[in-house]
Amino acid sequence: MPGESLEVLGAILESFALNDRNWPEIPFAKLDLTKLVRALIVQVMPNYAKITMGLFAALMTACSQQVSSPIAVHTLTVPVASAETPVPLFPEATGGAAPTRSPVTMPSPTIPASPESFSIGDSLENRPIIAWRIGTGEHIIVLVGGIHGGYEWNSVNLLNELLVYFTENAAEVLPGIQLILIPVANPDGYASGRDFAARFNAAGVDLNRNWGCDWAETAFIWDIPIDPGDGPFSEPETQALQAFFLLVQPDAVIFYHSMQGAVFMGDCGPKHPPAAWMGDLLATATGYPYEEFSIYPVTGDASNWLAQVGIPAATIELSTREQTDFTINLDGVIALQCHFVLGDDYDADPAAWQVCNKVVNDE
Repeated sequence: MPGESLEVLGAILESFALNDRNWPEIPFAKLDLTKLVRALIVQVMPNYAKITMGLFAALMTACSQQVSSPIAVHTLTVPVASAETPVPLFPEATGGAAPTRSPVTMPSPTIPASPESFSIGDSLENRPIIAWRIGTGEHIIVLVGGIHGGYEWNSVNLLNELLVYFTENAAEVLPGIQLILIPVANPDGYASGRDFAARFNAAGVDLNRNWGCDWAETAFIWDIPIDPGDGPFSEPETQALQAFFLLVQPDAVIFYHSMQGAVFMGDCGPKHPPAAWMGDLLATATGYPYEEFSIYPVTGDASNWLAQVGIPAATIELSTREQTDFTINLDGVIALQCHFVLGDDYDADPAAWQVCNKVVNDE
């Protein structure tokens, strides 16, 4: 394992040890956990005595976990939220029952891209944080909405729209791609309303100021002081997301917010610069400008922490607080798929190129 990866892994493991966290149960994994455990034993554990045995045991369990583990499968009918009328937290399952935390064995889906749902953890008020998986490829792209709860409700709408679109248009989830959509990263905030207070979790913490890169005791939105939590990853929602990202090791992550109408890339100091290629690609595909966020200081940001652990991560700010900008954001997700599947080799997969060419021609 390269030295830089060990440095990052050591910091991650020390963070877990200090907070005594549990890993979520994930029904699939891209990460080569056997190699990770070997690195833990040989190179990392001697230097990090605080690592809990619970973490090590969880990794060993994950190594033996089968990709075919049963998980709940749902078909979707997704309502659309408005500023006045909250909608159910998650897309409704057939028959009107919302996805539950406990997995239920269901018949195998007949549609290749039929989404599978699972919980990555619970909120402070014990609401599940639901993820939906479409596709089974080796390149994992994670899309996240609603980290600012009901205050940015249109980001939840966008994720639900993308979920329905890719379910109904299976061919546009390219071979080699696995999309994971988390529509509501802050379910307690989303359930509480649509005003400014709904930005925070049930403890009043801003979940996008609660991450490990440049966390600070004082945080702001504009010139308004907000609560960043008692320390990095002090909240169950950020703990669940952190554990999920570390286990799955996605190729790219996009967080959707509103309402600056721009693309911002995560970075964490000179050693962890932004993935400019991803910013350029998303800007070209969506038409949003790719900018450096300089409106006010941001500490403890999710995309910045992901950059710190080597995962390219973007923040896309929708252009208003009501609209989802669906068409251009769909183009952005497809362009990101094309980058991983085709690169510059347009002859590698003719069927995939037909999907990718549609985005190119729309630009």
